[in-house]
Amino acid sequence: MTASIEEELREAGFALKALHTPRRETPLVRILIRAAKATDLEIAGTVASLFGSACQDFAVDILVEDGARPKLEEWLATDRRFAFVRTDGQHIAESSYTLVLSAGTAVALHSLEAMIDTLRQTQALVLRALVDGQPGAIELWPTATLRELSGSGDPEQSARSAGGERWVSGSALGLHDFRRPKPKLHLRKGAAATLDLNIVVRDLADSATRHDYEQQIRQLEARLKKSEIERRRLEQGLAPNRGLSRARAIARKGPAYILGRLKARTGRAGS
Repeated sequence: MTASIEEELREAGFALKALHTPRRETPLVRILIRAAKATDLEIAGTVASLFGSACQDFAVDILVEDGARPKLEEWLATDRRFAFVRTDGQHIAESSYTLVLSAGTAVALHSLEAMIDTLRQTQALVLRALVDGQPGAIELWPTATLRELSGSGDPEQSARSAGGERWVSGSALGLHDFRRPKPKLHLRKGAAATLDLNIVVRDLADSATRHDYEQQIRQLEARLKKSEIERRRLEQGLAPNRGLSRARAIARKGPAYILGRLKARTGRAGS
């Protein structure tokens, strides 16, 4: 028997993931974009980011109330991966994974790959991520799991009750509001340029813990933003001159304070 192409590649040192292989009739990821109240520009911002994703094995259902967005339909007419679906008529289509996100959320180059890898490694029923400036949470499900849990009631509640819900920071996955700057991610040097992510995963079964973790994420992102502003100020030479600041502080205390300091120094010098 002759070895398959993928077996020969593995022997040559090329181990391919499912999302790096040729596209199949059934997409690897089915993406549902919540867009009932979104503008055309918000939808286009999400779609544009998907065009730049390293993973292109996806199909997209854009969930809109009236089922029609003429300008967007004209723009996407030649790409059969995109469809406009009424929000009241959505169903779980065939795919390996189902990703749910809000219109206006942008994905980075390796976001889809990072989400799938994290879901596999944690063996979670659902992976969730918060994105600053966006309502709701991103959800990534194994489609078979989502279909099974949907058949027995509320899939979100079922996953939470079973302890199979995992939360990560959206910034760690490269997710962001399309109107805001991309989060800083670390890339390994060299030809591979593989995304190097340090993703902290939390198992949150109760609402109080979940709320606490959401607050921690917000605080961490605020601290990172402040640090980034300070770094840019240093790079641009705008950091405060500490010597000058100290002189101004002394001057504000008045002539009597300054004269007293000079006398004290003169006394020390003469002793």
